[in-house]
Amino acid sequence: MATTEKKVFSTLDIYLSAFLALHGISPKLEIHNGRVTFNFVASDELYEKALDYNSNSPVPVASFVTSVKALRGQMLTMRDKR
Repeated sequence: MATTEKKVFSTLDIYLSAFLALHGISPKLEIHNGRVTFNFVASDELYEKALDYNSNSPVPVASFVTSVKALRGQMLTMRDKR
């Protein structure tokens, strides 16, 4: 049986990651060379939302800040476990 490998979009940008998470695209956090990376399954939706982020698309500020804080907490927890 052949396996298909999913492509991964990886970034260090917590703000982009929070924006994507706010829109329902959750990252998987991993540590690479001492840095936490935010990894997403690559999809057309992901790239559309990344384009929205880079186009300064409006977001609910309180929800965005909560998303950033949640990711930062996960990131710090991962760093502490090393």
